[in-house]
Amino acid sequence: MTQFPDLTSFSFEAVLTILGMAAVTYGMRLGGLLMADRLPQHGRWAHVLERLPGAVLISVWVPSALSAGAIGIAGAAATVITMAVARNLFAAMAVGMVLVGVGRYFIGN
Repeated sequence: MTQFPDLTSFSFEAVLTILGMAAVTYGMRLGGLLMADRLPQHGRWAHVLERLPGAVLISVWVPSALSAGAIGIAGAAATVITMAVARNLFAAMAVGMVLVGVGRYFIGN
């Protein structure tokens, strides 16, 4: 019989890790709020900063889709097409996830 780990107690290292991650997350958010007034509002750099979140998202998303094989590529394509047609982020994400889930269920990984 498989023994499950005890999830009712935390080690000191786990608590420190969680607190450290919380501090870094809060610090990033606070830093963003404090720096927002200093960022350029017009010009080339404002345009670059406006496009940056999409570029970061794509840099994470594309390798993940490619490493998932044909099903991942089909899911990514379905997401992009749905977003282009419907202009609805939730619908696009749902279509891509359902396609990948159904594909993995019936075809395999």
